[in-house]
Amino acid sequence: MDLHLLFPGSTLYVPGMVDASNSSCSLLIEDNRKVLVDPGGFPSIKILEEKLSIFGLSPEDITDILLTHLHLDHAFNTIFFTRATVYLHGSYSSRNYASFGPLIGKMYRKVIDSWNKVVTVSDGDTILGSIKVLGSAYHSRDHVSYFFDSTNFGKVFICGDVCIRQINYHEMRKGMRDDDAAAFVLKYFEEADTVIFSHDLPLFKR
Repeated sequence: MDLHLLFPGSTLYVPGMVDASNSSCSLLIEDNRKVLVDPGGFPSIKILEEKLSIFGLSPEDITDILLTHLHLDHAFNTIFFTRATVYLHGSYSSRNYASFGPLIGKMYRKVIDSWNKVVTVSDGDTILGSIKVLGSAYHSRDHVSYFFDSTNFGKVFICGDVCIRQINYHEMRKGMRDDDAAAFVLKYFEEADTVIFSHDLPLFKR
């Protein structure tokens, strides 16, 4: 399975004004499968379109989408891939999205209703033949991370929002954080050759 980072994630937050965080998005290619991991939020629509075009892919070519969790900065762009199967933790369905507000709650419902097919996952599952699902409910109760062997970047750890930036990893490494999330990240960081952070550039260890 080939790994291609379509774009790194970012964080733009102005208190009371702007909250335009956007997740990193990875493209995984193996035979006829074209898989997106966390296709991102509204701010990344243009770059997502451009990057897919470079690979000669249309929205209809995407076969699968893996979500680390259902937050709009990671999942909004799933609405464009109506043929894809969406994989995410089953607890997403028990959340009361209406409680998020009359506008935001409605947007979550539109995203969910746009999905063609959903496969729920949990800790310990292996999906798409070789991708390990790692339960990591430290950011949200439906949060998972992914670990797999790639053909071009070795062992890959997509951590999601349990470790959003490289600086957060270094805080964990230096013992500035010693909670369960830190122990989880450090364990799989050691096993990985490549780490995809959700809101930062990736880290290539080899």
